[in-house]
Amino acid sequence: MGFAAISLAVLCAAVPAASAAARPAGAAPAAVGAVHGCATSVRLPQDEAPHAAPVEWWYFSGHLSGKDSQGRVHAYGYEYVVFQLLGVEPKPVYLADLSLTDLNGGTFHFAGEQDSYPVPKTADRFALHAGSWTMSGGSGRDTLRAGLPGYSLDLGLRTNEPAVLEENKCGYVSLASLGSSYYYSWTSLATAGTVVDHGVALKVTGRSWMDHQWGPMTLGSGGGWDWFSLQLSNGQQYMLSFIRNAKGQIVATGGTRVGHGGRDVTYLTAAGIGEKASGSWTSPATGITYGSGWQVTVPGGRLTVTPDLRNQEVDLLTTQGNVYWEGDVTIKGKIGGATVSGDGYTELNPPGA
Repeated sequence: MGFAAISLAVLCAAVPAASAAARPAGAAPAAVGAVHGCATSVRLPQDEAPHAAPVEWWYFSGHLSGKDSQGRVHAYGYEYVVFQLLGVEPKPVYLADLSLTDLNGGTFHFAGEQDSYPVPKTADRFALHAGSWTMSGGSGRDTLRAGLPGYSLDLGLRTNEPAVLEENKCGYVSLASLGSSYYYSWTSLATAGTVVDHGVALKVTGRSWMDHQWGPMTLGSGGGWDWFSLQLSNGQQYMLSFIRNAKGQIVATGGTRVGHGGRDVTYLTAAGIGEKASGSWTSPATGITYGSGWQVTVPGGRLTVTPDLRNQEVDLLTTQGNVYWEGDVTIKGKIGGATVSGDGYTELNPPGA
């Protein structure tokens, strides 16, 4: 998930931070640095595979639609993430979260799975599972299969655009008190497959976003973040992150703008981006108050980000020690004087949650 729900602190407080994101024995060092002058950097396709870092995740979110046999259009948002945690138990722990926003029914659903097994040795790709859920792929070609009560997903994802190293040309980002991580994305994945909605199988198409992060993250620091993935009608995609300290103050800001089919990448700083919540929503389940609706500024423009449902809280406190708001959002605004619209995902992990 962008920065995924690192409120995994309950499980991860025992995970030690390392001086650098460790790699499996015998793996080549991270070295796009030879090209970019980076001391350390994401290296693809090698870094699609799991690492020996304390914390790692593969995150997908997207927007799907399809017609039933009566010709009615059904629309969904989904989020599916697998976390790999090392050092918490004798064997690696895998936590998976799945959430689905049913835009026709106006309902939100989520579930979690957990598993434990040796780190998969899959060169240049990943192949993960948690219970019966599976996630595999690499190089912008992925397969996702998972389900929760009333719904299941079987999706294939493909892209012709290159991967994006996030926030800087090295793809190694500072998370303030949360540590640091390697971070790259596939920001525009054409998606097709099947959603089974209460026994009715629907052929769906849409577009997805994938994030992969790993590294020496200090997850029990009490901080949090707001994160946005924005896919716009003008062909641009934005990743925006706002890291907060334990008092809720924004202490690190970063982002990336992608255009022209992935050939134009601009790295964004606090001088050019900002966000302000226009409202709030308090969860009746956890009592946590989240922002709800945001005014987002980007270079040359302003965007209004509106949650498609106010309640898109993933509450896995009892099973994973984990709670966050991860929601399907609609975007409207202007950039460079031109009107734009789009879809996205917003992730909120309030400090202390």
